[in-house]
Amino acid sequence: MRTIETKVYLFNELNEDAKQTAIDWYKRDLEIFLDCFNEDVIEKIKEAGFLGNIKLNYSLSYSQGDGLSFSCDYFDKLNELFIEVLGEGKQNTIDCIINNSSFKLNSNTGHYCYASKKDLDFYLSNYYVKSQTNIDEVINKVKEKLEDLYINLCKDLEKQGYDEIEYQASDEAIIETIIANEYEFTIEGNRF
Repeated sequence: MRTIETKVYLFNELNEDAKQTAIDWYKRDLEIFLDCFNEDVIEKIKEAGFLGNIKLNYSLSYSQGDGLSFSCDYFDKLNELFIEVLGEGKQNTIDCIINNSSFKLNSNTGHYCYASKKDLDFYLSNYYVKSQTNIDEVINKVKEKLEDLYINLCKDLEKQGYDEIEYQASDEAIIETIIANEYEFTIEGNRF
């Protein structure tokens, strides 16, 4: 058996070339921040009213088809959307429509990750009246509002993801993280 002694250094103790090696090491492992990003995104999705079995689908690498979409089981703010469309005082009608409607939100199911209005299905399911035209109009207006809410939320979260990636990949952020975590390196700047 042999014993090898190695000197280790904190980031600020390295020369400029070794510091760059340390920064490059960290850039190769930027997946670290994705767990925090995922948690934050899911929390914002819930705050917007999309709940139940939320699944994220995203790719943020500036390529064709990149974007962010998600799936979930239900939307708990339908009542508010119906009030926007029908106005106050129509709660019985709203309850009747909501109780007889179907909501389904699937993230983009192809090879792409971006959000699309076709990801969302909202329709009257188990209800029949002689003339359903007015109800269909109301459902369509609510569905448009729901689609806009979904698309805008996905765009905002996508932008947040790109902004976070750019920040996390910046030398400034990497240096802050390396120093805060007191990572140690060899004299060449390799992680110890």
